[in-house]
Amino acid sequence: MKFTIKNSLFTAIVSELHKICSSKSLLPILSGIKIEATLDGIVLTGGNSELFIEKKIPFHINEETVVEVHELGSVVVLSKHFLNLLKKMPDDIEISSSNMESVLIRSGDIVTRLNGLRAADYPKLPEIKILHYGDVAITSLKEVIKQTIFAVSKSETKPVLTGVEMRFEKNKLICTATDSHRLSRKEIPITFTEGVHSIVVPSKSLIEILQLKESSLATVHIWIANNMIVFSTENTVLYSVLIEGNYPNTQSLIPTDFVTQITMKTKTLIAGIDRACVFSEEWKHNNVHLALIDNGILKISTNSAGIGVIEEQQRISNLDGVPTIDMTFDGRFFLEAIKGIQEEQVTISFCGVMKPAVIQPENDASYMQLISPLRT
Repeated sequence: MKFTIKNSLFTAIVSELHKICSSKSLLPILSGIKIEATLDGIVLTGGNSELFIEKKIPFHINEETVVEVHELGSVVVLSKHFLNLLKKMPDDIEISSSNMESVLIRSGDIVTRLNGLRAADYPKLPEIKILHYGDVAITSLKEVIKQTIFAVSKSETKPVLTGVEMRFEKNKLICTATDSHRLSRKEIPITFTEGVHSIVVPSKSLIEILQLKESSLATVHIWIANNMIVFSTENTVLYSVLIEGNYPNTQSLIPTDFVTQITMKTKTLIAGIDRACVFSEEWKHNNVHLALIDNGILKISTNSAGIGVIEEQQRISNLDGVPTIDMTFDGRFFLEAIKGIQEEQVTISFCGVMKPAVIQPENDASYMQLISPLRT
């Protein structure tokens, strides 16, 4: 194997794969990255017991030659030392391997030899039997992940809640995440095979989707097998196992009858909740109090014995229902929910004392947040 490549490009991709390589696996080779020089360019593979990513580097990117392959072949290198070495190389690099157990790295006048591992010993990527498949715009997929993933559970007590439920239908994808205290739900258009299919994808795998550096016009092909999902773009293929177990019926948790609904400017509300959270750190759940006064004003406040009191008033754009709000929420949860809303106005629907509140963009039912109030 022998090829030359632009160092900045190569280092960036090796860095991405290094983050998912396992350092504690029973298979030491999973601490490495598999490098293949092929007739179509360079292919890099890294992964762990739950996730594998294959990155393809073509000969030309934007009409610029970035790779030249001189000899075909493959080898595995330990990602940590390999990445640290690449970062310190001054120029474009030449990588070669003649015995498949060592790698020669040249950059200008610098020559380094790094121990390698046999590529034949690296786990083969799974051959899946595709049961369902669909296509979605990468911008839409990234958006739906960003707007739901923050609500997954951080506790392994209920493993199924550490992932995002992805419900595929013919013309739409509905993503739902919950940690039992809050819920985020977003719907986007998608092209999907006939029928309805629901799976739970680990949040760690979806985070990698957000890291993809693809054109904003790119399409992601999604393939679903019995216990695995594959996301494929032009130069990246991501294989992820699925989380087993039944996701809760979250649809039944969403209230439909509201006592009070208020509409406010999104950016102004975000700033107000953010300021209140500065004083809420003393509380276990970052208590932020919301109270409606004079029918058209929302008071946002936090009272901290150790820090002080912060209080501000914001004007409501529209109010429907009973003009009574007097509730406390986890300020951090509330802030994360409204930060996901891109629209100018946000609507908050209150269902009564100690009942969850629903947060949505004004006039947009495709995106919804559900947050339970705190007992004080």
